[in-house]
Amino acid sequence: MITAWKWNAAFLPKNGGAMYGGFFFMWIGIMAFECALLLPVAAKRNKKTTDRVVLAYGLVMLAAEIYKQIFFTIEKGEYPWDLFPWQFCSVPMFAAVLAPLLPDGRVKDAIYKFLSFFGLIAGIMTIALPEGLYWDYVTLTCHSFFWHTSIVVIGLYLIIANGYARSVGDFFREWLGAASVYTATVVIAMILNAVWGLVLRGAIRTELSFNMFYISPFYSCPLPVFRDIQPHVPYLVFLLIYILAFCLGAAAVWFGAFGVRKIFGKRSP
Repeated sequence: MITAWKWNAAFLPKNGGAMYGGFFFMWIGIMAFECALLLPVAAKRNKKTTDRVVLAYGLVMLAAEIYKQIFFTIEKGEYPWDLFPWQFCSVPMFAAVLAPLLPDGRVKDAIYKFLSFFGLIAGIMTIALPEGLYWDYVTLTCHSFFWHTSIVVIGLYLIIANGYARSVGDFFREWLGAASVYTATVVIAMILNAVWGLVLRGAIRTELSFNMFYISPFYSCPLPVFRDIQPHVPYLVFLLIYILAFCLGAAAVWFGAFGVRKIFGKRSP
């Protein structure tokens, strides 16, 4: 039997608990501990070790996601289409499982760049506004915190291990590689949304939504800021703003990493 312990109500923001309470800072501490252990390893820049670390995170994330999918299928009495794992924060799981198994080359490097910049900004943004990380069950909330702290750790590890953001001259090449993978994931999300809205929505009897990357033209976007923009502009304009915003966020991560390297100079691996 699948279990997911219920919260004490005081822990939940919606029940009067604080989003940034003890549970939140416990996970920030866990993330910091992981960084303290792994980032010195990343500085050695061993490709095989990098692949093993990323794959290990990817497999644990995959196992956690399987648990989540099974749990909600049982709880809802049907497959949880609204939780289909192809959201911006879900994609790093697939990338972390796939990339380490690929031979060294442009495709693998582009996926690692995607994890470094787009994955990192996804984790940072979600942790900064963590209300969406809290569920009614402890195990599922742990899943969310583990997931998003993990993609932060993976991103930092890869930036160091692969020597990204060392020179301004490298920006466009590294950012473009990451953006190419991001664009592919957005296109997949658009195809999935179109297939659902035009074909499957009428065939599958469910009240659940299906809104991959929260960019479906058939549903409202629940993300802060974007949910205020979507009703007031044409869909294509909304989509362009959405894509551009995350591309700029990834660029900001790159320049943030570059700035840290400049500040610490030779001490920065």
